[in-house]
Amino acid sequence: MVKWHYTLAGQLWLILVLLQASDVCAIQRNYSPARSDPSQCNDTLDSVLRTSLYPHDPEFEEVSCRRIAWWDSIHTRSWFLEKGYTLYHIRGSGMDPASTEHSETAFPFARHGVLEPEPSSNLPILSGRISYMGNIAFAQNTQGQHVAFKAVLDGSEEFRILKYLHNQGVPRSIDDFHHVIPVLDVLPCEGHWIAVMPRWGVSPLLPRCKRLEEVFHFIHCLLRGLTYLHKHRIAHGDIKTNNILVNHVHIDRYDSNDSYRQSLRSQGKLTYALYDFDGSTMFPPSMSLDECCLPSHISFNTLYDQAPGDTMQGEFDFNPFAFDVGMLGVMFCHEFQHMVHTVPMLAPLFDRMTTRDVTRRFKASEALQFFEQQVIPLTSKHALSLAAEPKYRYEAYDYYDRWKYLDPDFVQKWAAYREPPVPRHIRILRKICLYPWIFDTISNIRRVCRFAGRTWAALTRILPWI
Repeated sequence: MVKWHYTLAGQLWLILVLLQASDVCAIQRNYSPARSDPSQCNDTLDSVLRTSLYPHDPEFEEVSCRRIAWWDSIHTRSWFLEKGYTLYHIRGSGMDPASTEHSETAFPFARHGVLEPEPSSNLPILSGRISYMGNIAFAQNTQGQHVAFKAVLDGSEEFRILKYLHNQGVPRSIDDFHHVIPVLDVLPCEGHWIAVMPRWGVSPLLPRCKRLEEVFHFIHCLLRGLTYLHKHRIAHGDIKTNNILVNHVHIDRYDSNDSYRQSLRSQGKLTYALYDFDGSTMFPPSMSLDECCLPSHISFNTLYDQAPGDTMQGEFDFNPFAFDVGMLGVMFCHEFQHMVHTVPMLAPLFDRMTTRDVTRRFKASEALQFFEQQVIPLTSKHALSLAAEPKYRYEAYDYYDRWKYLDPDFVQKWAAYREPPVPRHIRILRKICLYPWIFDTISNIRRVCRFAGRTWAALTRILPWI
């Protein structure tokens, strides 16, 4: 069955999800340890993790608050304290650290600080938001360093990936960093697991980049991060700015306007990392990237406008690694495609990352190589020093003409990389595939045709020998 965002009714469903999410925020604002005695929490990690938690479920708000109460219980706090961690205090809709003393910390821990305090803020330094899913909490270790915990089901794909990343070791400097959030430890807890990671900041592109050099650094970091994941046969599955962290944090609610973060960015001291693997898949290391595939419905776990069109035409399966590159390319397009007239080399990069012909699409390593060997060398230092033009409106990546105002000689030279407009028959097919029964019908036809084609190919190889 086609997921919600491929149906017309899905738009109404999305509105319902947003309304319920806002209800959860309201409930979390009303929740406080003073009103709910932590000693009365009888939930175990198993009971709250194994309870379904989807925004459209009637029990969503209740389960979310039960998870928050589990983190705030005396039993849980005591357990973490024995492990050397002091959990933040839950207050309203946020979490506040036990100690606000802070200093420059060693990598991989985030920088924290502020040049000008937020005048209207009554929140302490390093205050964090509570995840609406209730599976993430913050703490300080015995050295006062700030970490993030994520509760993970035993035996899940996410646990397998986090455990594998932990076994790869923790980078001690930016030079050793692969731009995937490090996993410091994986702690067994009540039959499940707690992944320990350094606490980094959200809203990685805010405050916005001032110079094109800062944009290039962001692109470079993400290409390196995705190349690292794919090298280890990990398909992320949900690449978007919400799943990217930056190594600076002050107060979650105000970091998007933080002048200190802007100062760090201009000095080249910020770096970025991919995280959140609850929608990821890890394949055996012996498999090639080209032979990996998943059912198409798995690609629907991200929002419609954040994904390439690989499964919008009734496909029944897809390549998750090509899909990852497409998602990253879509994100780059939506954030930076309006800058192409200043940096023309971004046009062939973005087009080859998002091309509808998946066989011609860059692999992550190829996109990284193209960026390092073509985009950077062919972009002047003067261009990189120019101001990064702000984005004034949203334009879909596959309908925006990134080549329109470029020099004709440049367009001719890189014509092989240019993606043609979406054909009319593809646009029609995408529209009719918004109806689940049409999508399923076309998907079944495609499946039969592939089977018939492979059967015929096998017979043509066998018949000459009979």
